[in-house]
Amino acid sequence: MKKLILFFLAITSSVVTCAQHNAGHNGKVLMIASNPAVSKQTGWPIGAWYSEVAHPYWTFSEAGYTVDIASPEGGEIKFDSFSDPEDQSQYAAFDYLSLGFKKDPTKQKLIQNTLKLSEVNSDDYKAIFVCGGQGPMYTFVDNTELQKFFVDFYLTGKPTAAICHGTVILLKTKLPNGKLLIEGKKWTGFASSEEQYADNYVGMQIQPFRIEDEARKISNSNFTVAPPFEAFALKDGNLITGQQQNSGTAAAELVLEELQNQRKNYPTYVLVHGAWADESAWGFVRNQLAVNANVVVVNLPAHGVELTPASQVTLNDYVKTITDAINEQPGKVTLVGHSMAGIVVSQVAENIPSKIQKLVYVSAYLPQNGEDLLSLSAQDKQSLVGGALEFTSDYSAATIKKEMIAPAVCADCPDFMKDVLVKYHHAEPAKPLGEKVTLTKSKFGSVPKYYIHTTQDKAVGYDLQKQMVKANGAVKKSFEMNTSHLPFVVQPQEFIKILTSIK
Repeated sequence: MKKLILFFLAITSSVVTCAQHNAGHNGKVLMIASNPAVSKQTGWPIGAWYSEVAHPYWTFSEAGYTVDIASPEGGEIKFDSFSDPEDQSQYAAFDYLSLGFKKDPTKQKLIQNTLKLSEVNSDDYKAIFVCGGQGPMYTFVDNTELQKFFVDFYLTGKPTAAICHGTVILLKTKLPNGKLLIEGKKWTGFASSEEQYADNYVGMQIQPFRIEDEARKISNSNFTVAPPFEAFALKDGNLITGQQQNSGTAAAELVLEELQNQRKNYPTYVLVHGAWADESAWGFVRNQLAVNANVVVVNLPAHGVELTPASQVTLNDYVKTITDAINEQPGKVTLVGHSMAGIVVSQVAENIPSKIQKLVYVSAYLPQNGEDLLSLSAQDKQSLVGGALEFTSDYSAATIKKEMIAPAVCADCPDFMKDVLVKYHHAEPAKPLGEKVTLTKSKFGSVPKYYIHTTQDKAVGYDLQKQMVKANGAVKKSFEMNTSHLPFVVQPQEFIKILTSIK
């Protein structure tokens, strides 16, 4: 066993990146808020409503979405004073979530530098969410650019939401056929009873007109409201509306529900890390890839924070973990294996070929039937890993000498990344590396295969990569990246470009 383990010389190594787990991994949502204005009714400075930005922002973020904020003119947005938890009126003093949003410097930078709507690429977002406040009654109602943006996004079939006074755009937003978008739709917005309450509260008429009153003049449109200031939201197809400032979370949750329903509309990538790494190895590419896809990152047993003892892990455990993840996905997936994971994804493809649309090997071991990682790594003359291995006393696991981790794995990484590599490096299960795969032409051979080469690789040598591709004889297309063993760390944008080009 000891002799076999010493062939461990080219065991691949991915890297634990510094990316935060589950932050933005599901894609992006665009929130649209009003620019500052002055009310012609009251003379007040007006804009967006705090809870209608902060509450849905929190809901989307907690669900793993990156949230951008845009406005028609871009730049800074302001909030209606009554919605500020620290306003002297104390009207929103209970709103601790908005208070936290207000006190967070990173969120303040967002609201001071909102995206200009005309410069936004709607293709980058899986949903949009139009916020309310007093401003939209002046800044949104006749904004044809916003109305067109809204209807164009709606016509993609993706979740398209508006709440409170933000729903004022629906009074005039038309489809290409000239009909109002809300014809035949059930929807909601700020109720006339709530307008009356607000008018009574301040002793004057606040708004130039009432959304509900105007909505009820529209034939073949079902405007529906709940009791005043009750959290209430509706979903009619992919149109989602919320009643008022207490409905932001409810509307956002309906958006999330629809996003879950629409996972089937996106390609799904299942990313599998290599040796001495965990799922965060994909941190530099995961979120960007998720803009127009479902992205699932698998954490293999005994890697990262998964606490199974290395001595207990087998190749079958790796295979089962990936298989379970794939079977949870709608339809077929693109299965991506880095380095050591090339062995594992090959066996997965043999076992469930009907679930794999294509296999992508990234500087990975590409075995033939009856081969294992050790037998392949023994043929590698370019790897720096072999002579740097250190084993546990029972040879059940191995590490790389600290001073050799960066040269072998990522010589072209920035210094901070090299430090991360060393910090998170820990023992790798050894048994799976000597276990042979069973592959057949009818199953494994039926799955389309692609290979991304790394020409400066010192973990899995470039020569061995080419040798394995040639031996397989069925790789549909190969790509080259002039990097070390971690192309998705060193050149993430180029890596995404290549990966998404594989159709």
